[in-house]
Amino acid sequence: CAALGACSRDTPKLTAEEVQIRLKAVPTWTLDPSGAAISRSFTAKNWQCAVDFVNALSAIAEEEGHHPDVHLTNYRDVRVTASTHAIGGLSLHDFVLAAKLDTIDVTYSPKWLRENAAAVGE
Repeated sequence: CAALGACSRDTPKLTAEEVQIRLKAVPTWTLDPSGAAISRSFTAKNWQCAVDFVNALSAIAEEEGHHPDVHLTNYRDVRVTASTHAIGGLSLHDFVLAAKLDTIDVTYSPKWLRENAAAVGE
């Protein structure tokens, strides 16, 4: 990320233990079964709310110089996957980005929020 310098093949890959420690700071994110990525998924209230999140994400990703994979399906289901592609795994960059993305206000689907309130601290 911006404060950490550009990602490259020399970016330090986090160990499995470091990943587990850092995951505690971003509880809305889950570790991919491969251990090489973290992701966050939710259902927005509608298309516009999903796109508003993606637009805010885009601004942060550009500012940080670290770009996650973003999936918008079923017009309002959003999944964000962060990984440091240059090293094929997770780095501190991914967790800094995840924490910053967690600051974006999201208008969730009321049903999704009822079912997942604990996951987002509501």
